[in-house]
Amino acid sequence: MRLEDLLEGGALSEEDRRLAESQLGRRLRGEVRVASRCPHGKVQVIATSPLLDDGTPFPTLFWLTCPLLQREVSRLENGDFRDRLRERLSAERRLASALQSAEDDYRSLRQEWAERLGCGEKVRDLFSSRAGIGGTVAGGLKCLHAHLAHYLAGGDNPVGAMVHAELGDPQGRECPGDCRPFLGRRR
Repeated sequence: MRLEDLLEGGALSEEDRRLAESQLGRRLRGEVRVASRCPHGKVQVIATSPLLDDGTPFPTLFWLTCPLLQREVSRLENGDFRDRLRERLSAERRLASALQSAEDDYRSLRQEWAERLGCGEKVRDLFSSRAGIGGTVAGGLKCLHAHLAHYLAGGDNPVGAMVHAELGDPQGRECPGDCRPFLGRRR
């Protein structure tokens, strides 16, 4: 994904903003863009600037908002899926290398956005020890939600791709195109 595409094509409409806020159960903060839509055209991933309006660091560039996907990824996190991913990353050098490339791209995109906002040096310093997806350590699998969000936003994230494959198509199976039935069942 290119930052230009995100900034130019990802503007939130008022309807998008209301939906994303209801999906997350909180008001959006900072500069926010639509990074991905579900098959029903609803916001499923947002991108948030690396610094909020008050200067608070926000390392999670891509945020999964779809409550159905949040629930399903939480189910994976509560099982042994992360352990299986860690085993594969340890055993498969190509997979570990692909994850490192995804992390590099993620950091570059976040840094490019920070440069445009005039806070590049501050963001570089704040996130120097947070080289992984979502602001975790490099190679971290703490939050599969962030990996899936990055993948759905167009990132070449192998962990996000594996999460997506493991989930199958819950949106096609369970979602009528209305997020409301899933809003009370967040992670």
